[in-house]
Amino acid sequence: MSYYFEVAGETVWDPSLRIGKWYLAFAESASELVQRPTGLTPSDDDTCAVDVQAFRQFVEGLLDCYGSTRHPVQHGLMRGVLLASLVILGRAGVAIAPKSEREASLLGEVESFARSM
Repeated sequence: MSYYFEVAGETVWDPSLRIGKWYLAFAESASELVQRPTGLTPSDDDTCAVDVQAFRQFVEGLLDCYGSTRHPVQHGLMRGVLLASLVILGRAGVAIAPKSEREASLLGEVESFARSM
């Protein structure tokens, strides 16, 4: 079984049901920490609508938080949800420009990470 993430009815990611639910749980927790709504609206039919504008603001908040520290544990904890979010955002047609070398380094990993999604 899959869990479909959709932008305007188009699937941008279709992980397994379990992975989709893990991602949503991590995103919701991260949303509280960066104080921005995710823009993700899950449904009972194992789909999740992505509001691109709100999702972009959420991802930018995550990236700002990631770029604002050198703390390796914080980076490690954020890495998975942030990379997956950047892939989803990219598949929705939105690119984010890095504001620092630290952000650029992470953004350089998105293409490789996307191959596993």
